[in-house]
Order: sequence, then structure tokens, then C-alpha cells
Amino acid sequence: MGEVRVLHCIHSLSWGGLEIYTVELIQKLAETGLTQKVLCSAHSRVAEELKKSGVEILPFPEKKLSKVREALLIRKLIRKHKITHLHSHTRLDMWACALALIGKSHPKHIYNLYMNATPKQDFVHRWLFSKVDALCSSSETILNDVKKNFPIAPEKLQLIRYGRKTELFKPYPKERAGLRELYHVKPDQIVIGTLCRIDPGKGVRELVQGLEKLSETELRKIQLWVIGDPTIVGKNDKGEPVYAAESAELLNWIQDQRLNPRYKDHLVRIPFQKDYIPYIEALDVFALASYNETYSLSVLDAMMMAKPVIGTNAGGTPEQVGPDNDRGVLAEPQSASSIAEAFKYYLKHPGAIPHQGRRAQQWALQNHGWKETLQKFLDLYSTLK
Repeated sequence: MGEVRVLHCIHSLSWGGLEIYTVELIQKLAETGLTQKVLCSAHSRVAEELKKSGVEILPFPEKKLSKVREALLIRKLIRKHKITHLHSHTRLDMWACALALIGKSHPKHIYNLYMNATPKQDFVHRWLFSKVDALCSSSETILNDVKKNFPIAPEKLQLIRYGRKTELFKPYPKERAGLRELYHVKPDQIVIGTLCRIDPGKGVRELVQGLEKLSETELRKIQLWVIGDPTIVGKNDKGEPVYAAESAELLNWIQDQRLNPRYKDHLVRIPFQKDYIPYIEALDVFALASYNETYSLSVLDAMMMAKPVIGTNAGGTPEQVGPDNDRGVLAEPQSASSIAEAFKYYLKHPGAIPHQGRRAQQWALQNHGWKETLQKFLDLYSTLK
């Protein structure tokens, strides 16, 4: 086999963890000299960010394509650009790549699974996964679920941990002090913060409701920061973001909660920050209350900044937090009361914050460097022929 030529398919107008990581992965692969092109919507933030970094995109003018129309486009691009490997990054793209491969054994198809593996054992999915040559995930938990729930051969499963730019995760003492002063953090307060989309499934409502379960004495010692924007579903004719209805409603609810006099000094909402690492540095404890998070990038980033994590006992988060409160504390999903108990844990055990934070940082740095991640993908491309 000659040169590896990869076509990435990322059919999404959103800009969340999945899209941000996919863009970064493609950018890092480009630095290795890999020949790759990216099929995406011309209206997407994915296209905007890849253009800035010089990665070649093959944009389609529509905001959305059906699976069949995308598959037909992929078949044309395979011929035109002599593609050797398809790399799909969303479920829709995985379907489109499979359809594009009808009657073909090449190119080889790699699917990055960023979601949970719910049961898919019907005839259609048996055919679908027969068109996937490698399924990659950063989570051992998710891959174990895939073995049970997906009709795909175990030898096709690949554990490839998320890569992170470890050199960026360093102390920012001046920024920490400045942000805590900006938001009027008192010397005896613990700052607990989340960095995620303002979306019901991220458990943001329950996180805020956790404050309701605290006594006045407990509440006085906590500030909760909610950092992020609602889920974007597209853009209007003026190029402005259009938010999912349930996310917009949730943001309005948070704004209403901030008007409650009881939460005046205890609930802060901060828009999404492109330069977000100093904001993580300003926290004492990171929280992600998702109902069923697959394997969170924001949790990894918080751990790299030596922050312990309040996570939920679902999906891949327990794998990240570790057993026996090793790197944080687990709460039950969709339970404000359980989240409040996690808040109280750190109020009662402030010494756990630096201890768990150091353990979290050590684990994240050992397992999530880009060098190892990129090499595993390059090896996978070269062995799938």
C-alpha cells in the first residue's frame, strides 16, 4: 500500500467537546505530515477552525445533508482524491461512510465513538458495523459496553486515549487571583465550577439545585461557577447562533436563579471562554454532573490543572475519577441531593482538595499525552490495508 490518504467526516454544526476534540486531533495529525482532507459543512465552526490552521476542508454548502446524499458525496471524493481511509466522527457520518462502502472493501473505515454504547443488535446494525474496520474510544468502560451491546468483532476495538496539549496545563497564579477577585470570592470560600454546554443532559440544573440543599452556614463557604453557553443547533440568516430550545430555557432558568438574593454571592454564570484554562485554575474543585457522560475532555483538563472532580456515577466518568475517591467524588446522576453531599464532602474535608488534585494530575498526564495518541492512530492507519 502506498501513501495513506485520510478523509475525515464530521457532519456537525455544534461546537462542543466532540467537535473541539475532533478539530484538535485533525490539526495534530496534520503536524505529523499525514495527508488528510475533511468533509464538513461550510456553515460549521469546524470548518472555520480548520481553515485557520491550514487543514484542507471539502465543504458542502448545505447546513445538513441526509445520510444518502453524504454517502454519494463521499464516494465521489474517494475516487477524486484516492482516499485510503475514511474516519467518521459522528453517528450520522458513520452511517454515511457505511453506505458509501456498499460493494466496496476499500477504503478502510475508522469510527471514533464519543457516545455511550446502548444496545444495537438488530439486523440493520449488524450490517452497519460490518462496514466499520476499527472502532476507537478513549474509555475502557465504553469499549466493554461495546463488546456487550454492538454487533462488532472484539478485535476491531481500539483503546486510544484522548490526547491533550499537556504543555498548556501549568499554574496561572496571577490569573487565578484576578478572576477570584473579579467574582468577589471570599478567602474562606471554596469555588466549585463546571465547564460545559448549558444543556439539560449535562446536569447543570441539578448542579445549581445542589445549592438549595445546603444550610446557610454551608452555602456561605461556597461559590458555584457555571462556565459555558447553550447548545448551538445552527445559525440564522445573519450568521448568529441559534440555540436548542431546552438549552435556551435552561440558561434563562439559571439567570433567574442568580436573581435570588440567597445566591447573590454564590452562583456565577460565565460565558464560554476560548482561553479557558485560567478559569479552571481559578477553581478549587471541578464538577460535571452529566447524566451519562462518555469520557469528558473538560474533566481531563481539570485534572491536568490538579483539580479534584465531582462527577456522576455513569458512563466513563467513574473510570476518570477512579475508585475510593482517588481523584474526586462521585454523585448519582440527576440527583441534586447527591451533588449537595459532594459539595459538603469538600467543606468537611478541605485537605482532600490538594491531595486528590495531585493524584488527578498525575493520572491525566500519564495517560493523555498527544505523542502516544497520535502514534496509535498512525499505526492504525498503516495496519488497516
